[in-house]
Formats: sequence, structure tokens, C-alpha cells
Amino acid sequence: MSIINIDTINQHEDGSIYVAAIIDDAVQTHAQTYFEPAEYGPALCEAVFTLEEDEILPTTEHELTQFLEDLDLSWELVDTSDYYLD
Repeated sequence: MSIINIDTINQHEDGSIYVAAIIDDAVQTHAQTYFEPAEYGPALCEAVFTLEEDEILPTTEHELTQFLEDLDLSWELVDTSDYYLD
């Protein structure tokens, strides 16, 4: 899964890092039919990870995105059903 945009990233006191991002092909948008394959689209997902002892987070968005993709995180969908538009 590739990251489209990083929404939130927070480092906790216990050393864990929470990240929320828009992930490409994270959710099924159209069901498979007899003639067409299933289609997938982007969705807001979250993951938590920890850094190695001497590791630091990259400072630029491009490097951070690449770093997170290289971690091969287990992204979980964020329930946005109670979000409402302004």
C-alpha cells in the first residue's frame, strides 16, 4: 500500500509513534462482478510503530513518506462514519 498523504504523526512518551495517513487502495469501492474485477480506492488509515534505539524520523515529507512505506506497516482503516463536513 502506498501513502498518498500523511495526516497526523505523534510520538508518545513510551517511544511509540502514531501515524494517520491516506493510503491508496485501502478500501474496496466497487465489488467484483462476473465481468469486472473489484476496484479499490484511498482511505484514512492508522498505524503504530517504534523506532530502533539510534533511529530518528526523517524531516522532509518525501523522506518521511518513503521511510513509512519501507517499514511495511500494518495499516488499519479509521472509522470515519461519524465525521461530518463543514
